[in-house]
Amino acid sequence: MRESGWELHARSGRAVLVRDTDQEIDPRRLSLSDSLVEALHEWAHVADAAHDEDTAFADRELISRRGRQLAMRLAAETGGQVSYLDPLSGHLDRVGRPAPARPARRSVVPVSADVPTPWGPGLTVSAIIAAITTITLVVVTLGLADVSGVLATVVNLAVAAGFAPSIWLGRRIAVWRWVAYGTAAGIVLAWLALLLSLLSPTVPQV
Repeated sequence: MRESGWELHARSGRAVLVRDTDQEIDPRRLSLSDSLVEALHEWAHVADAAHDEDTAFADRELISRRGRQLAMRLAAETGGQVSYLDPLSGHLDRVGRPAPARPARRSVVPVSADVPTPWGPGLTVSAIIAAITTITLVVVTLGLADVSGVLATVVNLAVAAGFAPSIWLGRRIAVWRWVAYGTAAGIVLAWLALLLSLLSPTVPQV
């Protein structure tokens, strides 16, 4: 059962838990481990004795640190946030159950002005992608043009429209921008090649 909103106090040599309604509850009434309950009462007994004796500063710090550790254990077992009232300083701290570690997210590295641009490798990748895209589109379009010119045009438009979002998003990503540039160049070159093939005169057959 999740319990939250407790305040850990040390009163008259015993550990008590206080709700917002200022109602004192013995830790034994909660579903806590026996070792934690025993440690809480032992800490409260030592803290109560420190008020009446000439306790050294280092010992008082140790008592306060021990109480904060027990409050964290209490928060972990109850599954909620616990406020810890230091019996020696009167300071109220809020502690909670440690949050589980989240796996690191793999993010895309954007283009940064501080990083030198790798023109040589980048343009090589773009040229390869452009050649592949151009040859593929020209071969496919010429094959479709033998069947229907309208169909070849529609296919080219569909390919360009399909690649447009990826090209737009990839233009600012460190590695994928070169692929985006090559794809865009390949589409333009394919359209130019097809346009030239349509404008070139057909040699009559004898």
